[in-house]
Amino acid sequence: MRCVYSIRSSYLLPLLLSIVHAGCYKKGDPVTSAATFIPAGVTTANVTHTNYVADVLKNNCSTCHGTNGSAEEFWFNANTYQNASDYGVRIVETIVNGSMPPVPRKPFSNADRKMMEAWINRGVPQ
Repeated sequence: MRCVYSIRSSYLLPLLLSIVHAGCYKKGDPVTSAATFIPAGVTTANVTHTNYVADVLKNNCSTCHGTNGSAEEFWFNANTYQNASDYGVRIVETIVNGSMPPVPRKPFSNADRKMMEAWINRGVPQ
């Protein structure tokens, strides 16, 4: 009986290790997030609604501030230049002071905050 137990237990450790290893294995590439939302070639000197702001608002704000969003309605993102320019100062204030986006969303980088401020400072160019 002791011999049988010894043989069984010698298979137990490798079996457990293979199960643990299989459970930790991840398929596919890891999910990564860009450090900034700024496209190549866009700078604080040439930032516009078209080349930067529209995509940032659409991809980062519309989930909550768009149709059927969960945010309290101080601003509804209609994904238009007119809407962004009407509410631009307030939107940028919330991005710069860090109150938007709320946790657990990834906050804007300092470069993105400066880019949004530059858009306002440039007079919200389309």
